[in-house]
Amino acid sequence: MPATGLPLASRPASPTSLREKLFNIFVSPTDVFDEVIASPPNLANWRIPTLLACLVTIISLGISPTLSSTTINRLTQTAAISTAQAQALAGAWPLLSALFVCIATFVGTCWSAFVLWLMGRIFLKVRFPYLKALEIVGLTGIISVLGSITTILLIAACGPAARPAFSLFVPNMSPTRTFYQILDTLNFFHLWGTTVLAIGLSRLCIVTFKEAAFWVFGYWMVARIVLTILQ
Repeated sequence: MPATGLPLASRPASPTSLREKLFNIFVSPTDVFDEVIASPPNLANWRIPTLLACLVTIISLGISPTLSSTTINRLTQTAAISTAQAQALAGAWPLLSALFVCIATFVGTCWSAFVLWLMGRIFLKVRFPYLKALEIVGLTGIISVLGSITTILLIAACGPAARPAFSLFVPNMSPTRTFYQILDTLNFFHLWGTTVLAIGLSRLCIVTFKEAAFWVFGYWMVARIVLTILQ
């Protein structure tokens, strides 16, 4: 039988506001997670950071629009859509992309929490509420928000291909090369966020960081390999 985690009575935590939690996640995630685990469920702990992630991503799409006039012309030339449809799509694209970003971000947060919960339940043999995993994933998402802001600044300073990843150290390499794509997936903020998620899983399951990190980073590596292959 799986063990039960979250011994709340043995984890007293002084209450802090959501704003303080979002700042403290950068410097002391263990304290933040211990407080979250010891406290009643708070939906704002995952909803607010996820909304911030949606907002920053929408802003980044506005700065670097993904549907260019070249794409529209290609669609019309191949008769995939008519000129009128292409013009309508171009006009509606900002709203459609914002809606897609919001849906994808919330689904991604819920999926990441499910993966974290599944790791604890199946591999670490510990029971804990899904909502606690959701709060931890949501709070950790503020690191992705900082990463998106950094990406926007890098694009403005260095060009559209710039990312806060190891690929930043090889600016003269062709982005089509497999080695460059591998380096591009090693995003500093993704690694940081994955490390914090491993800390969260270790606190939820009351196991060592090494045990939790093995599964969290294992999943992260498999996901990055699949993304690289698909590219």
